[in-house]
Amino acid sequence: MMIVSANRTMPKKSRSLHLFGALIFCVAALMFSAPSQSATQVDVTYTNDGFTAQVQLTSLIELEVAVRFEDAIGVSAENFDLNFQLVSPLNTGVVNRLPGTLVTLPTDFPVLISIQPKTDRGFSFAGVAEIEVYTKNLHYVPGSPLRLFHSSNGEQFKDITVTTGAGSYRARGNMGTFSDFLIVADLRSPTAVISQKVSTLADYLQAQSTTIDSPTYNLLAAAMSTLQSQVSNGNYAGAQSTVNSFISILETADGAAMPSIWRSSRDLENVSGTLLAQARSLRYSLRIL
Repeated sequence: MMIVSANRTMPKKSRSLHLFGALIFCVAALMFSAPSQSATQVDVTYTNDGFTAQVQLTSLIELEVAVRFEDAIGVSAENFDLNFQLVSPLNTGVVNRLPGTLVTLPTDFPVLISIQPKTDRGFSFAGVAEIEVYTKNLHYVPGSPLRLFHSSNGEQFKDITVTTGAGSYRARGNMGTFSDFLIVADLRSPTAVISQKVSTLADYLQAQSTTIDSPTYNLLAAAMSTLQSQVSNGNYAGAQSTVNSFISILETADGAAMPSIWRSSRDLENVSGTLLAQARSLRYSLRIL
């Protein structure tokens, strides 16, 4: 803030400019510090296997969010905190969690979806959870860079898209955890996205090697090695076939082959669900290349 000496009188024109500058500074400060705007109306319908939320965020922005579970316990309003916010592209708490400057919030739909199962409740699910986001504020066109991203516990947002489509824009994703979701414009090259997804999948598989039974892990590791080689050599058609095999191994594995439960106390690692979610999103990227 500028301080003017009491012993010196500013020219009239300078005082006017000074006051104008101070006003601009205050407006800018308010823009940067203003809290995110929460939804004005949320109507949620729960069933045994999921829920659907109809959200009116502003008079111009609305969306529908549907979440489905393969096998869940405790799907009820008492067990979830749902929050839908309009966020500023200057919100570092969100932007700094995106994977680089080529991934941005769309100006027509800068919406953060937060689904938080309450930690002191008895909610849990097995395998993969599915989320679908639909909005008329965005429009699907072939080659659209719009993708569905997910972040768990404040970590970096990652692409979980498994399908996109018209109506006006609809995106579906899989996950083995919760809690934050965004639709973003991803302008990274498709091959860079595929390479990143392969690396992330390989790293997670290796990190969970001791939690997966040996026969299943050996099958997955062999498929993973082939997949890495194919992507490295630009053999994307072969990679599609291999990732399908990887997914098939996971989908047909015995329930005791690896941990497959996530619960709201967040004390279990849903290995099966996370591997499936990552592999299905990789398959999507390979299909649209």
